[in-house]
Amino acid sequence: MPPRYCPPEGQIVQAFTFALDPTDEQSAQIARFFGARRKAFNWTLEQIRCDLEHYRETGESTTPPSFYSMRKRWNAQKDRVCVNADTGAVWWREVSKEVFADGVRGATDAYWRWQQSRAGTIKGRKVGFPRFKKRGKDRDRFSFTTGVMRLEPDRRHLTLPVLGTIRTHENTRRIERLIALNRARILGVTLSRQGARIIAAVRVAVARPQQSGVAQPDSVVGVDVGVRRLATVATTNEVIGELANPHALEHRLKELRRRQRQQSRRTRGSRQYRETAATITRLHAQVAHVRRHTIHVFTTTLAKTHGVVVVEGLDAASLLCQKGLPGARARRRGLADAALGEIRRQLRYKCPWYGSTLIEADRFFPSSKTCHACGHVQDIGWFEHWTCEGCSSSHQRDDNAAINLARWASLGSVGAPVKRGAERQTEPRSAVGDDTRKGSSTPVGPNNSVRSAA
Repeated sequence: MPPRYCPPEGQIVQAFTFALDPTDEQSAQIARFFGARRKAFNWTLEQIRCDLEHYRETGESTTPPSFYSMRKRWNAQKDRVCVNADTGAVWWREVSKEVFADGVRGATDAYWRWQQSRAGTIKGRKVGFPRFKKRGKDRDRFSFTTGVMRLEPDRRHLTLPVLGTIRTHENTRRIERLIALNRARILGVTLSRQGARIIAAVRVAVARPQQSGVAQPDSVVGVDVGVRRLATVATTNEVIGELANPHALEHRLKELRRRQRQQSRRTRGSRQYRETAATITRLHAQVAHVRRHTIHVFTTTLAKTHGVVVVEGLDAASLLCQKGLPGARARRRGLADAALGEIRRQLRYKCPWYGSTLIEADRFFPSSKTCHACGHVQDIGWFEHWTCEGCSSSHQRDDNAAINLARWASLGSVGAPVKRGAERQTEPRSAVGDDTRKGSSTPVGPNNSVRSAA
């Protein structure tokens, strides 16, 4: 695999996202680019699969697939592959070469991730062999890493290769100002379809000086996440804040069900079917935006205010696998709506930005069922309020868990297995050259750039 991109000393790789307002012609061209990337991805995956079958049948080893070798094979065969079935015309010249390169890169990276998962060299669930991309089932996207990538001085337009100048829905002053001051350099741009909109994620290497200090550098807080409350913040002695769950999906669930029933009664491919599908897409986008904005404001405030933030090492993915119990489906839906792992993910990169420290408690630390008054541990089931059998103290489970998490910071100093966010700056993801398999764009806000919660 190509090496990961490492920014210069004093810089980090960051992404700024903007919604675009393309013209009808540009929208059609972007849709063509989405299809071209799928074409290159599927062609590359088919070549890799044929090589594997040839090896199984004959035992003859071939050169391991890489981005460079597969792109060379693509360039040699694109005149035969990119042919219009009706007219026989070659159409690859109408699409940027970067789009095809992104598809080839995506297939080779997916193949090697499968191999690494088989070897047990990467964390997480087992990864299966890559699947072919299908229109309507794949998340439409493509990336540019070379060519003209420029934010115009009017702060309302973005210029990209082949596509030309596209109007942005939001003002781009936040990133354009950094570029004008030579504090940022564009590394790549990824266009993707999110709901009914086209989103551009502009990846930059930015000189982001660490803030002079948080508002309360000596403050140590624990953050407990949940469904009843999205988060509870407490010091070692008392609860100091709560984040109400916006229930973004729950509040729109009735309308979603009505629209989905309406769509099921209409003829697939008809005008009314497409209109209903667009409405459903917009509703899902609203759910995601409300949830993302709420969590971004909360995590930014935490990172700016408190010197040490302790979160629980919750295995959020395993919670979504509950089956067989009464009401399991509704419980999984509520857990997914709360996005329990998102707060921790955002704090991992925001705490180093603002000079605070993130500590992740051990996954098996019984924060909810440990009495913070006497230390007694007991089974409390799913009850919200419980009474300690050791000292007869009454507790609310979220408040009690947050206080115990705040006290975990002192346990970490005597050898508990913790991860300190400020001491381990997250490894910069690839954002330039030939390795953009992760997209390397960290979501930083629901609409445009970094959300600030003063």
